Amino acid sequence: MIDEPGNIAKMTPMGNTPEQGFDPAALMLIVLVAGIGIGIGIVALRRRPKVPRWMDLRRARKRLDVIRRDLDRMFEYMGNLRDSESAVSRPFEQGVAAMKRCHWNQAIEHFQEARQHATRVQLVPLLVHIGMCHYMQGSLDDALREFGEGSRLADRDRDRLGAAAALANIGVIHHEYGEFGSALTHLNEALGIVRELDNQPAVALCLGNIGNIHRSNGRLDDALKSHEDALAISRSLNDELGMVSGLGNTASVRHDKGEFDKALELYAEVIEKARRIGDHIGYAIELGSIGSVYYDKGDFDRALRFYEDSLAGARRIGFRLAVATELGNIGLVLDKRGAHGQAVPNLVEALSILLSIGASGGQLQVLLGMSRCDDALGRERMQELLNQSLASDEGAADMLDRIDQLRRRRPWPTKP
Repeated sequence: MIDEPGNIAKMTPMGNTPEQGFDPAALMLIVLVAGIGIGIGIVALRRRPKVPRWMDLRRARKRLDVIRRDLDRMFEYMGNLRDSESAVSRPFEQGVAAMKRCHWNQAIEHFQEARQHATRVQLVPLLVHIGMCHYMQGSLDDALREFGEGSRLADRDRDRLGAAAALANIGVIHHEYGEFGSALTHLNEALGIVRELDNQPAVALCLGNIGNIHRSNGRLDDALKSHEDALAISRSLNDELGMVSGLGNTASVRHDKGEFDKALELYAEVIEKARRIGDHIGYAIELGSIGSVYYDKGDFDRALRFYEDSLAGARRIGFRLAVATELGNIGLVLDKRGAHGQAVPNLVEALSILLSIGASGGQLQVLLGMSRCDDALGRERMQELLNQSLASDEGAADMLDRIDQLRRRRPWPTKP
């Protein structure tokens, strides 16, 4: 059982990666809880307009008090870049090192330098790494563009592992957009490829991400099976980052099933393992997951401490989706405690990030919190707080309009 948040600042840098192929120690990248086939990457780039995705409120009511995240894993594909000429391998290695320090812009610059000298068959791993950096920064459209191009090139050059990497990562992006069917299609295609190649670390990665989509769809038994299968593979390979992901996702399903104490036991194991191996991303995100368990247990003070520690870690590593998640959760706790004036700035910042990114998950929870604050404070005070938090009167008007739209859709009384 975990009683207090940890200290992210004491963590060590992430460990080195293997020399070639799929990296069993691939970066852990996280997907909002709202939540492939070779040759369809270009289709994935044709984005629909970003409009609020009003989920089925009856199905979602049990999950509207906080924003939850899964531990999803991006497929970090190395190809043969480490064996290439120095004009490519040197900036590539510098980019990988920058990613381990969570310096995403610097990493992109190094990868773009390598890209200028790369041969045709070397482009796919570079595109995959650039896309991963864009994802961490919250530039989902940019990430999708890079992964889509990687999928097209891998198809052309018959690079099956590169195709699986690009397409699995496209699945992660579609999960962020709340497009669960498309996400599942991409990930199942990637899973088929890596099973044929007998690449077990990649099989575990795809199974874990598929389990997260099942969880987003409320299929908890299916989610649990996928996560337990993924965890078994990671344990057999002694893939510690895979174990962090598998344990964390299993804990999240246990949480959803109402098994709070079991979830906390699993999260304790995750936190200790992430701290030991220097997994900054998993460590920060699972602190927030622990906070959500305490929230559901009614221990709001402890929940707030974990959310705040998770937010600090997310800001430190520059992971915008996680920053939005924890800002939203802090605002929801403050709203629950009646500190509505303090809640509003956190909720406004969270929603602003989510809207700029285009992520569907979390918007509804934040808007419900803002609606409750509007009820408690009154429209005049709410507008004053919005004007203080936003750069323009138009921004404040847009937030109020979103609150009013939600009220017209909400099937239960305005007062909580």
